[in-house]
Amino acid sequence: MKLICISFVLAVCLAVVSAGLIGHPTIEINADSPPHYEFQYAVHDAHTGDIKDQFEHRRGEYVTGRYSLVEPDGQRRIVDYSSDPLLGFSAQVRRELVGVHAAAPVVEEWPAPAHRR
Repeated sequence: MKLICISFVLAVCLAVVSAGLIGHPTIEINADSPPHYEFQYAVHDAHTGDIKDQFEHRRGEYVTGRYSLVEPDGQRRIVDYSSDPLLGFSAQVRRELVGVHAAAPVVEEWPAPAHRR
């Protein structure tokens, strides 16, 4: 009985797939449409000190964005950029001092051991 039920289920599945009721979705790509996208991300890892972020958006041939990161010396480097057919790629870089610095090592002082004579 189990074999008959399994055979029936497999036959129905095969018929549905063959009829095109279940299949892979089709994706139409129009090569004439200009690209459009936006993305952003941010990382703030206090354990490793990895602090950075970025965003960018594109509309056809025009791209604008910004990224920043905290460098080992504690300064944040910020880069604003853009690209277009008339001016090409352009970037402005600036630095800001932020309050994120590596912690100074803790040095404990202990009195010298007393020697007995």
